[in-house]
Amino acid sequence: MKRTIAISLILAAGITTLSSVHAADSDKVYRVGGEDRYETSALMSYEGWDTSKHAVLATGSSYPDALSATPLAYQYDAPLLLTRTNALPASIKDELLRLKVEKVFLIGGQAAISGNVESTLSKMNIEVVRISGNDRYETSVKIAETLDYNNDYVIASGQGFADALSIAPVAARLEAPILLTKKDEVPSVVESYINETDFLQIPYIIGGKEVITDTAAKAIGNHERISGADRYETNSEIVSEFADQGILDMDYPFIATGTDFPDALSASALAAGSFNGVILTHPEKPKSVTVDMINKYSDLVAMYMITGGKSSVSDQAIDQLIK
Repeated sequence: MKRTIAISLILAAGITTLSSVHAADSDKVYRVGGEDRYETSALMSYEGWDTSKHAVLATGSSYPDALSATPLAYQYDAPLLLTRTNALPASIKDELLRLKVEKVFLIGGQAAISGNVESTLSKMNIEVVRISGNDRYETSVKIAETLDYNNDYVIASGQGFADALSIAPVAARLEAPILLTKKDEVPSVVESYINETDFLQIPYIIGGKEVITDTAAKAIGNHERISGADRYETNSEIVSEFADQGILDMDYPFIATGTDFPDALSASALAAGSFNGVILTHPEKPKSVTVDMINKYSDLVAMYMITGGKSSVSDQAIDQLIK
């Protein structure tokens, strides 16, 4: 079921970190940004959920384990929240209590989220389920094995964050796991999972041949590749492809920096739940391909959701993006 973006609810609650952004069409532009990446993720959760029995928790300090987590959050209609490695931030603890969360899925091993965080959650009477593998590739498989569906899957690089985060809301909507690969070869644990699973559709490979080579792609077999000249063009190709198919509605698109992962990751679960995508932009000087893609769907937009503070996506960038 499509989730409604509750702008009026947040404004009524007086959350001061949500603020309108100076832009040419400012009545359709709002920024959701906290004091840090953790508070921003809490605000994203507040934006979309009154309560939730489940939450997905990933480290905010590194991206690899979290890249495959969005379809899991979507399956449980749960927010995707960020934590420090060794301590649960106060903003996240407060949000878990507000949501009345009963179970948290921890993504990654002890190096990503330590036992201290797990202990804190247990003391809050929250059940903890840790999903992790020996590396980022096996973790992506472990997450896939937790999902209830096997219609199709997407393959993205585990050596960068942009392509996986661009496809994350779409993968969730397609009920498809995100499996990670190396540039020149598909890790054996990923290849074995693909071969042993009866997928119904051919997969999408996300990113160009400089990210995932033809050598790696051969191990996957028949596939459709979605790519561009850089992360921004790849992102625009993804958004356009699935907006044109009707998978993404583009009424509440999220805009986040393409130079770091936390804000786009936090937005991905809410974007999926509201049938929207995450648009990646250069934080100061948006690429023309991003501007063109936004203009293409501008008539569909009820509100642009800017994820992160002005240091993440500047007001000047928003002015260039939204005419």
